Amino acid sequence: MPNLDLDAVLSAVSAASRVARRAAAERADLADLLKDDRSPVTVADLAVQVAVTAAMRAAAVPHSDRLVGEEGADSLDAGGSRMLEQIIRLAGEALVESGFGDDAPTSEAEIRELLDAGGLDPEKEGRDVFWSLDPIDGTKGFLRGQQFALALGLVEGDEPIVGLLGCPHLSLGTAEDYGAADPSGSVYLGIVGEGAFAGDAQASTLAALTPIKVSPEPPEGRVRVCLSYEKAHGDQDRTSAALEATGVATTPIRIDSQCKYAMVASGRADLYLRLAREGYREKSWDHAAGCAVVRAAGGLVESATGEPLRIKGRWVDAPGGIVVRTDAVNVPTN
Repeated sequence: MPNLDLDAVLSAVSAASRVARRAAAERADLADLLKDDRSPVTVADLAVQVAVTAAMRAAAVPHSDRLVGEEGADSLDAGGSRMLEQIIRLAGEALVESGFGDDAPTSEAEIRELLDAGGLDPEKEGRDVFWSLDPIDGTKGFLRGQQFALALGLVEGDEPIVGLLGCPHLSLGTAEDYGAADPSGSVYLGIVGEGAFAGDAQASTLAALTPIKVSPEPPEGRVRVCLSYEKAHGDQDRTSAALEATGVATTPIRIDSQCKYAMVASGRADLYLRLAREGYREKSWDHAAGCAVVRAAGGLVESATGEPLRIKGRWVDAPGGIVVRTDAVNVPTN
């Protein structure tokens, strides 16, 4: 694994999480638009990507020049001056508060450069170590005031080896309704082969986190499963059949984003299923960080055909979909 200053990476994620929390509080007043695939993109998506990229550079995080990001500067063309002004304000305030004020962008040119820095295609450019970033994973959850995540993963070859999940609305402990926003939020760090950790959303050092592990057994034999809030994301018939064959008797926890990975890694769920519709390709930023966190916590992340999940540049190699589970849970998906 590349030599990493984990506190530096955590400080960058903490700075970007400040953007996300502030943007969530202001979401009714922020600009947003639809991308070509009809998925939403908001000021928060762009401001978080700007902040985490600027902070990683300022903290001299290794490979911060090798970034696969979901968003790009083309969104500014449709968003106009109002979107640009909001990005500069939100990213700048958070960077100043986090000690990165000297690196806060103040111009359109700087914002565009920071956003387009995430345009790396590792397969085309021959980069076998890179960061994969989803600034606001679960944008629809963000817009509803529910769950979303900042997801940053380090990939070596085709393996996610380090993952960070900033979950501004996800509680650290158990909750009656995991979809509801928790005021403290949480952050998760996984280093494959070394362990996984969690803490309050504002934690910016490894010392502020505590170790986590997946659950050794489903409580009372009842498998707790996480599913996507948006049912259009997967093949519902295959999912229902797999859950029935697995013997899941509990009501699924439906939440947005890679918070579902955090739920499995922290022992609050035993299974997360994302069985794909035919022809759908999963993107690397939607899974790299969460995969590393779960594997570091002792869990398994596989394709629906039982092979370990692999990252292929900007895409995921996971035939038939993705199964995130503990070793105690077996899932027939074929």
